[in-house]
Amino acid sequence: MINSVQDAYEALYTGKSYQHEVGLVDVVIDRKLGTAKPGKKLPPRRVLEVGCGPGLRLAVLQQWRGKYLVEGLDRDPTMLTLAAKRVPDVPLHQGDMREFALEARYDAILCLFGVIGYMDDVEEMAEALTRMREHLAPKGVLLLEPWLTPDLATNRYLRADSAKRTGLEVQRMNFTRIVGNKSILSIHYLIGDQNGVRHVQELRELTLFTEEEYREALKLAGFGDVVLEAYGPQGRGLYIAQV
Repeated sequence: MINSVQDAYEALYTGKSYQHEVGLVDVVIDRKLGTAKPGKKLPPRRVLEVGCGPGLRLAVLQQWRGKYLVEGLDRDPTMLTLAAKRVPDVPLHQGDMREFALEARYDAILCLFGVIGYMDDVEEMAEALTRMREHLAPKGVLLLEPWLTPDLATNRYLRADSAKRTGLEVQRMNFTRIVGNKSILSIHYLIGDQNGVRHVQELRELTLFTEEEYREALKLAGFGDVVLEAYGPQGRGLYIAQV
């Protein structure tokens, strides 16, 4: 029996290939941290994904065995349970990106898929980015994928997705309203399994930060030069900041 909307979420996203976006991450990390000289091998790089969800990107990064030692952080224990099933040998941490405190320091920290948009304002974002910077090793790199900017957000936007797997069918419809600098997503799931069909609704609110606000938050967090890649994993760009 499907017990939560997270199972439906996983069904919708499991079929997506993450090879391309993780490949981009790999290229950027190599560019910022350097590659091994001919005949030499670098020690594994420690990578933390903040907002790792069900571990879909962690699973792909883990395929570069010997190159990366990956860990995940998420505030949702149910998502971490799903991640633990997918990557059982990867360390996973429950925590809020504004407050987490881990003993390790990382060569790279990833904050992808626009999860930074869940911060309410520049001050909250700067608080989260400060935490990330404090967990970077010397010369470590942060890869920050933004949520939509105000000029890219569409009011009254409707989107539908579906997924099937053994014993489960999911239909999802998203309706987005723009209120001030917030995108408010009303998400409806129809989840069908051997027990029948259920309707589940979620409401999510993400902030539409401007490029100037992202740069301000990164500066407040103590990062120096910041590069904005034009495209990024989802086509929304990618901020690259280094300690």
